[in-house]
Amino acid sequence: MKNILLSLSILAVLTSPVMARDKNRPVVPCAHPMFRALDFWVGDWKVYHRESGELAGFDRVGRILKGCAIQQSWVSLDDFFSSPMVPFRMNGKSLTAFDGREWTQFWVDNQAGSQVIKGNFKDGKLTLMSKTPIMDHIYKLSWEKQKDGTVHHMAQRRKTSQEKWDILFDFIYRRNASNIPLPKGE
Repeated sequence: MKNILLSLSILAVLTSPVMARDKNRPVVPCAHPMFRALDFWVGDWKVYHRESGELAGFDRVGRILKGCAIQQSWVSLDDFFSSPMVPFRMNGKSLTAFDGREWTQFWVDNQAGSQVIKGNFKDGKLTLMSKTPIMDHIYKLSWEKQKDGTVHHMAQRRKTSQEKWDILFDFIYRRNASNIPLPKGE
């Protein structure tokens, strides 16, 4: 027992300068590359319907909270998400973060929509799914960086009683190089 205590005491004395240096070194919790895997989505974007090529909206995506979260501000320019009951186009915001195990996104919009989706990267594509059905549907969204620097973003849903996924939207994000400002009233 004395040998164990002596060994622990020597170890504590020898490692204390190392530990003191570590305590004095600033730590940036979300600087690790695994927290930065979605950085390809960060930027100001013009968003197009993939099939028609029509401009769908603008999306401003940026890191906040010392890089620990990604904030999205979506402004729809067409009536793709519109409802006859709602007299204005969809605007929405999301917060996306990585907790060391999985990615989580919380979405809310001006159409009274909200959802929480979770998931991970596989083969360079981030896929997030709703864990709890929303009006009897499960949602799946994905983001994938393309070789030309664009981002492919798709949303799908299926009824909880079915296996077939229906495409809600299929977008291509292109950098807003002309720096067209977001429409007022966001």
